[in-house]
Amino acid sequence: MIDVVITGRENAGKSALVDALNAVAPRGPMSFREWTEEDGDGVQLPVVVMVFDAAGSMGSTELAELRRLNANVDRVVFAITKTDMHQNWRQVRDRDAQLLAIHTPRFTAVEIHPIATPLVQASNDRRDTDPDAARALAESAGIEALYEAIRAELPAPGADYVARNLLWSVTGALQEARAHRQRLSREVQNNPEINRLHRVRAELLRNRGAGRSEELGSLRSDVQLARVELGHDVAEWARATSAATRAEIDALGGSAIESYPARVRSLVRAGLSENDQRVGDRIDALWSARSISQPAAEPAAEESDTSDAASSRVASSGAALPAAPRRGAEDYVMVLIGASVGVGLGRLVVSPLSLVPVLEILTIPLTLLLGGAVAVWMMRIRRQIAARTRLREWTTEQLLDARGKMERSVGTRIVNAEQQLAAAIGGRFDEKVAATDSDVRQIEVELRELTNHRDRELATLATEASHISEAMDRGLRFLEDARPAAD
Repeated sequence: MIDVVITGRENAGKSALVDALNAVAPRGPMSFREWTEEDGDGVQLPVVVMVFDAAGSMGSTELAELRRLNANVDRVVFAITKTDMHQNWRQVRDRDAQLLAIHTPRFTAVEIHPIATPLVQASNDRRDTDPDAARALAESAGIEALYEAIRAELPAPGADYVARNLLWSVTGALQEARAHRQRLSREVQNNPEINRLHRVRAELLRNRGAGRSEELGSLRSDVQLARVELGHDVAEWARATSAATRAEIDALGGSAIESYPARVRSLVRAGLSENDQRVGDRIDALWSARSISQPAAEPAAEESDTSDAASSRVASSGAALPAAPRRGAEDYVMVLIGASVGVGLGRLVVSPLSLVPVLEILTIPLTLLLGGAVAVWMMRIRRQIAARTRLREWTTEQLLDARGKMERSVGTRIVNAEQQLAAAIGGRFDEKVAATDSDVRQIEVELRELTNHRDRELATLATEASHISEAMDRGLRFLEDARPAAD
C-alpha cells in the first residue's frame, strides 16, 4: 500500500479530507495521512496532495510549501477545500492557479479539484433513502474525483519514484543556479560604474564648448559701451575746456595774451594724461571683469604713450602762437581815423584855452598831441583785438587736435584690448576644451576596460546558463518522456 501525504496550511480541512479519502476504498492501494516532520523534504514520497483553502488565496506558507514540492516531489495533486462554505471559491481557485503559474511554472495549467467534505456525510446519510440525491451529493463533494486523480498519479509497480524525486531536486537546483546566473547577468549588465561614466562623459561633451559665444558677446557689448562712454568723456572735456579758454581769453589783456599759449598747452597735456588714465582704467576693468590676468606690456598703451609724448613735444615747440601780421593799409587807415578823432576831441578840449590870449598859442600843439595819443590808443586796441582773435583760433585748433588724439587713443587702445581679450578668452576655452577632451579620452579608456570586463563576465554567465539550461532540458525531457503510468 502506498502512502499519500496531504499538506497545506493550518485549518484548511486536511484531517477531514484524509478521513474522507481513506473511507473511499479502505482496502485500496492507497492510504492517506497528513504531512509530518518525519517526511522531511518529501523526496521519499510518491504522491503529495496540496490543499488550498477557499477562504482566501494562497499566502507565504503555501508558497514555501509549493517551492519544496516543486523541488523534491515528482507527482503533486491539488485540491481546494471548503467550497460549500464560500460562494466565491471559483475566483479563489483561479487566483491560486495564477499564483501557481507565476511562482512554480512546472504546475502551470494543473487542475485544482474542488472539495466539500461535509457533503460526504450528507451523501452517506441519504444513500439508503435517496440514492440519486446521495450520488449527486457525492459528486458535489468531489472526493471520488480527487481519489481517481490521485490514483492516476501513482507510480507503476517497481518504478523508482525516489530517483525521480531526486532528479526533480537536481532539476530544481539547476533552475535556481540558472536563475542566480540570470540575476548576476542583469546586475553585470546594469553596471552602475559604467552608467555613471556614461553620464559623466555625456555631461563633459555637452559642456565642452559651452560659454564661448556668450563670453565673446559679453566682451563685445562691454567694449562698445566703454568706447561710447570714453567718447562722451572726450567730447565733454573738449566742450568744457573750450568754454573755459574762451572766457579766459576774453578777459586777457596786455602781456597776458602772449603767455596764454603755455596755459593752453598745459590744459592739453593734462587732458591727454587724464584720457590715458580713463582708457587704462576701463581696459583694466574689462580684464578684471573676466578674471583674466592682463599682459605685462600692453602694446596699445606704449603706442599711445609714444604718440602722446610726441604730441607734447609738438605742442611745446612747433605749435606756437602765430606771429602778428605785418602792418597793412587797414592799420594806417586806423591811424588816420584815430588822429582825426583825436584832433577833433583835442579841439573840443582846448577850445576854452583860446579865450585866454596867453594860452591860445598852446591850443595847436595840444590838439595835435591829443590827436596822436588817441591814434596810438586806437592802434593798440585794434592790435589786442586781433591778438585775441588769433589766440582763439589757435586755441581752437589745439583743442581740436588734442580731441582727435584722444579719440584715436581711445579707438586704438580699446580695439587692441578687445583683440587681446578675445584671444585670451579663446585660449582659456581652448584649454578647457583640451582638458575636457583629455578627461573624455580617459573616461573612454575606463569605459572600454569596464565594458570588456563586463562582456567577458556576461559571456561566462551566458555560457554557464546555457549549459545549465541544456542539463535542465535533458532532465525535464527524461521526467516527461520516461514517466511510467500506474496500472
